[in-house]
Amino acid sequence: MSFFQNNLRFQIIFPLSLIMAIMLAVLSFSIPILVERNAEQHALHTALNSLKQLKVLRTYYTKNIVKKVQEYGVLTPAIKHSGETDKIPLPATMIHDLSQLFDKNGSKLNLYSPYPFPNRQHIALDSFQQKAWLELSDNPRKIISVVNKENDNAVLRVAISDQMQVQTCVDCHNNHPLTPKSDWKLGDVRGVLEMSIDISSQLALANTLSLWIISCMLIACTLLIIIFYFLTGKITEQVSNISQGMIALGKGNYETEIPQYSATLETHQMYTAFQLFKTALLERQALEKQQQLFETEKVNSLGRMVASIAHDVNTPIGIGVTAASFLQDEIEILAKKFASGELNEEDFEAFLESSRSSMMILTRNLSSAADLIRSFKQVSVDQMSEQVREVLLSEYFKEVIHSMLPKTKRAQVTVDLDCIEDRSCFIYPGFLSQVITNLIANSIIHGFAEQNHGTITLVVSAQENEVSIQYSDDGIGIADDILPKVMEPFFTTKRDEGGSGLGLSIIHNIVTQKLNGHIKLASGVGKGLTVDISFPTLKQAAPLIIG
Repeated sequence: MSFFQNNLRFQIIFPLSLIMAIMLAVLSFSIPILVERNAEQHALHTALNSLKQLKVLRTYYTKNIVKKVQEYGVLTPAIKHSGETDKIPLPATMIHDLSQLFDKNGSKLNLYSPYPFPNRQHIALDSFQQKAWLELSDNPRKIISVVNKENDNAVLRVAISDQMQVQTCVDCHNNHPLTPKSDWKLGDVRGVLEMSIDISSQLALANTLSLWIISCMLIACTLLIIIFYFLTGKITEQVSNISQGMIALGKGNYETEIPQYSATLETHQMYTAFQLFKTALLERQALEKQQQLFETEKVNSLGRMVASIAHDVNTPIGIGVTAASFLQDEIEILAKKFASGELNEEDFEAFLESSRSSMMILTRNLSSAADLIRSFKQVSVDQMSEQVREVLLSEYFKEVIHSMLPKTKRAQVTVDLDCIEDRSCFIYPGFLSQVITNLIANSIIHGFAEQNHGTITLVVSAQENEVSIQYSDDGIGIADDILPKVMEPFFTTKRDEGGSGLGLSIIHNIVTQKLNGHIKLASGVGKGLTVDISFPTLKQAAPLIIG
């Protein structure tokens, strides 16, 4: 179980699968209900339109037929009109006749009232009809509907009020000899007009549609998870290969190779960083075989800087991993609340805020690690190559100082730089970086050994053909009797603590032999150390110096 918890692919796929499963469960429950309600609403609107059309038809029939018949006396409106040549149906009778025709077409039409004429007094109202009458009497604008199961069929029953809309109807009902009620007025609810529709086929179609929708969503989610599975597999494989390569390099296997990836910018950058790191190690190995004693010490110094950089890079990366783990926990909490139905807007906003904070922490710490690696890359490549190139002095000194940040930070040492701006020149940047890094390391080891903090000042100036550097620290200084000896090979006051005595002698060798310059030391007990260095610039790139 711990393997899955620590596996990057699992940590990506599991929350995604969980969220999709919850979404599918919710939609599988809600979609059939919504589709079925939509089918019922469609049938309800159809029934209402039919009922309203019947009311319009009856009103038209009453105004334009029954009224004219009564005025001219040629025909007589009657309940029993079938087979009678001088009688036409009353408006209500016409509705009853139409209901029989509707029954043949799959729909059922009913017109009923608690005040029926004698020919319909034997018909008893069921519970729905009684409820419809009571509610429509109180509110004629209301629509009463219900879906009932009848013989394994779903039947929609819709009822609306049947009001006295024409004075002719009012007069007829009040004056008819068989009327059960003789005080009707315009607008009174005379009865209830109901239509029943079998909607079994519509509901079956709705269920089929729901099944198709849910099936398509299930297939889409499955495909998405599969795609994410393979994509994360590629990413985790790339990260794993690069990690294994770094482990092999760490164990001294400089022949290890990893496949080159370009799927994402990040993996390409990781591959590039691996290659640069490997190149630096290979160059260091070559220098160890080719260089003399001074070069051996130089490579060892670079190795210590690599270890220091790696140590400081680990801190922002560790913070980034912690932030990512926190974000994972927040996703789990959100998923649980969503699954239990407890998720609200405040929880979601809190999740967004936590996500933003985590991403800010990730970005800030990864940028910090990238800055350290970039500084180390430039300085280390320069130290390895020993090639002449044109540099902007101010920027290059900043890069060198930044590459020493892990050491200076742990020793609580501040490095102040005062460098001429916008001055470029051709120099040996690798030799120069060795001089500066060795001076800073010497101050930390010797000058600030008995102090918890210190300040180093670098003043850089440049004339037309010469660069001048004044390096000073406020450490314990060097006694007058040993000052002339400090640049001799193997002279050290830290022999019992592992000192090699090569630090200042390497600096002297580089300045005088590699840079063709001059170096002068000034110090005293309690006065710190001042080093004045000057060397000529080059007019163009010179060939590689080997020696």
